[in-house]
Amino acid sequence: MRADGASVLADGNKWDYFPSASVAWIIKEESFLQNVNAISDMKLRLSYGVSGNSAIDPYLTLGGLGRSYYAFDQGSTETPAFGFYPGALSNPLLGWEKTATANLGLDFGLFNNRVTGTLDIYQQNTKDLLMSRRLPTTTGYERIIDNVGETRNRGVELQLGTVNIDQSNGFRWTSDFSFASNKEEVTALADGAQRDLTFGEYGLFVGHPIRIFYDYEKIGIWQLGEEDEAGKFGQKPGDIRVKDQDNNGIITDDDRVILGKANPDWTLGVTNRFGYKGVELSFLVYARMGQTIVSEAAGSYKIDGLENGPVVDYWTPENPTNAYPRPNAGTSRASTRYYSTLQYVDGSFIKVRDITLAYSFPQPMIEKLRLSSLRIYATAKNYFILKSEIDPYDPERGGALSFPMTKQMVFGINVAF
Repeated sequence: MRADGASVLADGNKWDYFPSASVAWIIKEESFLQNVNAISDMKLRLSYGVSGNSAIDPYLTLGGLGRSYYAFDQGSTETPAFGFYPGALSNPLLGWEKTATANLGLDFGLFNNRVTGTLDIYQQNTKDLLMSRRLPTTTGYERIIDNVGETRNRGVELQLGTVNIDQSNGFRWTSDFSFASNKEEVTALADGAQRDLTFGEYGLFVGHPIRIFYDYEKIGIWQLGEEDEAGKFGQKPGDIRVKDQDNNGIITDDDRVILGKANPDWTLGVTNRFGYKGVELSFLVYARMGQTIVSEAAGSYKIDGLENGPVVDYWTPENPTNAYPRPNAGTSRASTRYYSTLQYVDGSFIKVRDITLAYSFPQPMIEKLRLSSLRIYATAKNYFILKSEIDPYDPERGGALSFPMTKQMVFGINVAF
């Protein structure tokens, strides 16, 4: 049991209590497993704990003043002056955000620990989230920091290590596997609302993750022969076509839907290491599947053709594609209806993140050099993307062009005296 205090929270709510407990059972020591040679080690773990978050700016519970600027006319001159007004609404009830976590884990070793691993299954329930909540404009304020909403995370994590080959001649092959899957969802919002479109860029929705993408659903490009149908929506062939979700013949804000989520369904990393008489080779394959990203490259199509931009498959009468709208020198991205729908892409990928080749010099040689160890290596980072919808861009960065994943070739020497 621990008690934590945070001065940024409101009087009466600065302190709170956070209990935790855990228990473990070493199953391998039980009589029914002591003679099972295939199982080298096995332990079952169960834990529960509550943690707190108070990460807000100081003085939010007290309110603050804003400065107003005035100019007093005194004949031929003006004198500047300043005034102050209540700039932020205080919240005298603001308290801790709490997360309760339950975890069931299993540690195991098999076949004389040639296979070792850890399996964890968990659930996290967070309540009283510290979030900015919109207020009615009649209050004179737009927002207030409040304890609102609840979220839940459920997931599984698996770590495996295997010794695949270990020969007396010095050849050794080992592998490490890391798998994780997490399902996040908002379970409650302020005042029982099912959605809050004022949060962030896309809003919050009960039953969905926090980081989602909420926009119109692009279903293609209007084609020749569809002039009459496109005209009902004020469009023409070559324009972006979005889905009329409620089939009422008009496109409104109510036709926006959740297009995807930023967090993946699962991630997987596999590292293989090979060694033979001082030579070492290792490589890491990393996969992230089931996520949507906002691709800066996909959304950088210069529809007016006035600047350099990415090469895209845009629509023309001779090229009736459904990928990008027709170019038009008389328009811009800002004035193109539903242009934002071009940037949402499948962010799933598989890549070789790291390849390292190294050589450790033999002991007799380094002793002559009066060293303890000497190792040289070369590493290639982010060179090979095996699966991606936005090739040649590396999707691990999330689609940003301003801070791309760089390909690196690193050469090094490790020396110990």
